[in-house]
Amino acid sequence: MISTTKYTTLMNIFVLTALLSLFISSTTSFIVPHTTRVRAVARAVVRSNVPLQQPLQPLAASDTSNADVDVETLESVLMKVNSMGAVGMSKVESASTSEEVERVRLDYLGKKGQITKVMSLMRTLNADDKKALGAAVNEVKQKMEDVLSTKKDAVVNEELLAEMESERVDVTMPGISSRGVGHRHPLSMIIERATDTFVKLGYDTVTELEDSPEIESDYYCFEALNCPPDHPARDMQDSFYLTDPDGPEETYMLRTHTSAVQIHQMEKRKPPFRIVAPGRVYRRDDIDATHSMIFHQIEILAIEEKGKLTLGDLKGTVEYFLKQMFGPTIEVRFRGSFFPFTEPSMEVDVKFKGKWLEVLGCGMVDPRVLEKAGIDPEKFGGFAAGFGAERFAMVIHGISDIREFYNGDNRFLEQFPHFGDQGITAFLEGRVAEKKEENAAGAEEKQKKKKAEGGSAAQAAPASAEIDISKLDIRVGTVVKAWKHEEAEKLYCEEIDIGEDEPRLICSGLRNHMGLEELEGKRVLVLANLKARKMVGVPSHGMVLCAFTDDDSEVKLVEPAEGAPNGARVTVEGFEGEPATENQILKKKMLDKIMPKLKVNGDGVVAWDGVPLATEQGVVKSTMPGCSVG
Repeated sequence: MISTTKYTTLMNIFVLTALLSLFISSTTSFIVPHTTRVRAVARAVVRSNVPLQQPLQPLAASDTSNADVDVETLESVLMKVNSMGAVGMSKVESASTSEEVERVRLDYLGKKGQITKVMSLMRTLNADDKKALGAAVNEVKQKMEDVLSTKKDAVVNEELLAEMESERVDVTMPGISSRGVGHRHPLSMIIERATDTFVKLGYDTVTELEDSPEIESDYYCFEALNCPPDHPARDMQDSFYLTDPDGPEETYMLRTHTSAVQIHQMEKRKPPFRIVAPGRVYRRDDIDATHSMIFHQIEILAIEEKGKLTLGDLKGTVEYFLKQMFGPTIEVRFRGSFFPFTEPSMEVDVKFKGKWLEVLGCGMVDPRVLEKAGIDPEKFGGFAAGFGAERFAMVIHGISDIREFYNGDNRFLEQFPHFGDQGITAFLEGRVAEKKEENAAGAEEKQKKKKAEGGSAAQAAPASAEIDISKLDIRVGTVVKAWKHEEAEKLYCEEIDIGEDEPRLICSGLRNHMGLEELEGKRVLVLANLKARKMVGVPSHGMVLCAFTDDDSEVKLVEPAEGAPNGARVTVEGFEGEPATENQILKKKMLDKIMPKLKVNGDGVVAWDGVPLATEQGVVKSTMPGCSVG
């Protein structure tokens, strides 16, 4: 008999031997099946006469050899991948919303997608088969991604169009509610009032794009204004710079001030002249309650013969302007300062509502600035001044945040009156309704007078005595070149030399009355102080004077006296005043009051109100007596 201890030891050996044989059979391919080894171990135990208290349990079917696992072939896997791709792409094509497209993408290409799962079969394949399977899966994935991208773009566009259609508003339908008549922007009213004040003083407004560009070169913005590249004044006016691909050597920027307009005008005009230039400017400032990257400036420039404009003239002009803007009771003080383009320079303060506030800068134009613009500083001089429209509006209206001007909030805009109609001074003094009351009283008085006269029509008031032929700047010129207007069948385009640096480009309606050969070289009279305007796309600056019949069936040029040089001014005896500015001609509608009196008398002499037009060389003539001139 075997002792209990020996029996237990033998049983442990038997179990360990059986487990070892199972392990070896599952990891090697060249040993005999584990059942044979179990039998051998069992026979050994029997020979040792070890009694078995419990029989051996049969092994589970899942513990059998790997030889019983069904492994897919490479061909079957490739077929499955291609089939998945075809089914997935068909689902993509049938998707009608962006959500459905995304769902298909996740089902096939997501982390747990069908095609992604195929890659788990890689571990059952040899190296060559792995390459083949990887290439096939990548090809299918690429095709599906392309189809998904295209379909998603199309579906998103369709959804956007559908959304736009659902939100479409018929703008021709009446509004649900009306807020009444809108209000003009306070900045627009400030700019208009300031500009009108200077126009009344004889200044020309410069706002045309070619004369006041918002994209400037470094030369016009800084160098021509006495600010070389290393000048410290540039640090206060850092701008937004641009790159010109056609001329990288030239530096361009969004202008930092409207002073550049002054340089353009000094190069273009001959002294004497006066201009006012409003416009938008840009600086790289941090936006806060008192700073903005975009704001508006208004600058003036007056150039005369040296000695005619003094510092006293500048102070008088500035003080008059400020009283027009802030009211006649304000106090004004001037302080010495520095600007690179004026010398001497001054800062100007106003005492408004009990406080001294800085409002503008000014000074006499630096001779170096004149010289750079081609004006002889030994012969000419002048002054300049500039200010910010936002600054004026904030001071006048007590606005504490500059950002309010650009928010477009109607509640903000409704707080301001129409300055052009009511007057800013009346607004400041609380008398906004006074003008309306005066107008109403005047109308009532006129009505009473009319009734007292028996209802007879009131006689038209005579034209203002100050508006006469002297306000027109009529110059002798010669047609240098003429051609047919490409867009207007009745117009010629002519370059006419009137004694300026370059010929004037003027469009005239002579095409049905004269040939080009007859027109070129012809001596003419040009009305020169008319504002430039486009004639069917061509900028025309001035008007050629002609005599014409009442039905316009016959039109002929009027003829200056023989020997009169180009640029000679035509005058009328007894009316020797200075010509009006282009803006004054337009705003006061002077042509409507002057031109009807311009006719050819019975002797063939052009006359205004019966008095001949003439130069020093003689009178102006026409071969059409009794006809009007215009």
